[in-house]
Parts: sequence; C-alpha cells; structure tokens
Amino acid sequence: MSLTFYQSRVRQSFHRLPTLGLPLAFFFVSLSWQVAILLSTKFVVTPQLTDPKLFSLIVLALGLSSIGRDASEGLLPVLLTRPLRRSSYVLGHWAALGTVASFWALFHGLLQWGFILSTTPSPPRVEELLYNLFGRVTLCFGMAATLVCFSTRLPAWGNILLWGLLYYVADRVLPGLGKDESVRYAFVVRQYLLGLLLPELDFRQTFAASPISWFRLTTYLSNVSLLLLLGIHIFNRREVSYASR
Repeated sequence: MSLTFYQSRVRQSFHRLPTLGLPLAFFFVSLSWQVAILLSTKFVVTPQLTDPKLFSLIVLALGLSSIGRDASEGLLPVLLTRPLRRSSYVLGHWAALGTVASFWALFHGLLQWGFILSTTPSPPRVEELLYNLFGRVTLCFGMAATLVCFSTRLPAWGNILLWGLLYYVADRVLPGLGKDESVRYAFVVRQYLLGLLLPELDFRQTFAASPISWFRLTTYLSNVSLLLLLGIHIFNRREVSYASR
C-alpha cells in the first residue's frame, strides 16, 4: 500500500463538502437529540452510548469519495499512469476510508462520553466505553472493505446504492420470506448478507468470553479479507483508458 496515496486520500476527505459536512451533521443531530431527551425528561433518562452500527451512516457518507468517483471524474486513468500498483490503489482507498470514518466515530464517542460524565452521576464503566469504541472502529474498517469492493466496478454513488439495495433485501425482504417453513434458508442468507454489509467485531462477546470466541474473530477477518481480495481481483481485470469517464 502506498503511504503517499493513503495520506492524500485522508486529507482529501477533510476538504470535500459531502465527506466533511455529512459527518458534522450527524454529530449535531445525534448529540442534539440526546440533549433534547435529557431536558424533556428532566434528567431522568440516562444518556447511553450510541450503538456502533449507527455509524454505518458516516461510512456511507464518506464512501462517496471512492474508486467509482475517481472513474466518473476522469481521474482514474491519470492515477494509474503513476508508479502505483492497482492493489495498492484499492488498499489505499480502504485504509483511508476506514481511518477517516474511525476518526469521526472515536471523536463522537469521546464527546458523548464527556457529555454522559457531566450529566450522569453513575456513568457506564470505562471498559464499556472501550468496547463501544472498538466496535465502532471494526465496523468502519469492515464497511470500508465492502464499499471499496463495490466501487471497483460501479460508478460514483453506485457502491452506496448497491449497499442500500442489499441492506433493504436483508432487512425487509428476507425476514418476510423466513416466516414460511419452506424458505427457512432465508434467515441463513440474511445473516451472511448482513455479515458482509455490516462487518463488525463485538469485542465483548469475542474477548470477554471464556474461552475467547475465535470463531467471531476469524469470521470478521475472513469477511474483510474476502471483500478486499475480491475488489483487487475485479479492479485488476478492469480496463481503463483516457477516453473512459
């Protein structure tokens, strides 16, 4: 992986309006919502740390700046003429997307923790905070692998639309099919599909268990590795010319 390319992608994420404005909007809405609940209940309801899966919205917003966008803007042929391996290009996108998304997720978690400490006499334990933050990071890097894999073949916004379509199928269509005894396999398909769309490693159930749940760890790592290898394979077979946009 090219460190220079990775650094340029990270810096770029803080200069584009969508990849900067949408995470900030998420910050404002989520924290304002918790403040409103706290005031409306007169400090009776204790604020809780946000579920890591909710940060899929931030990863989706940042995923707008990916390989498909480079292709649609005509930057892809120029980038590939430089001494940059295609595998390094794909991995650089993945690492940059995961890093920036993790930054916003961790920053939000620390702000939220400070808010809970200042408003609640008995906040959650520090280990609860660490479990939550680790879960956010694994979700960010896991979803980054999914979106980058999709973007190796699809144009700008295509990876987000495909992710949304598959998530709709997993969340709305397959549970309805699973009610029929003849299509119970729909639940199995749903679990595999959600594992690819929302790859998250629950640190509490993985490392706090006795013994350590190696199955969860290997499943997460294998899903992320499979998506990255598939994305590299597809991108290596992609034909790029200066006439393509």
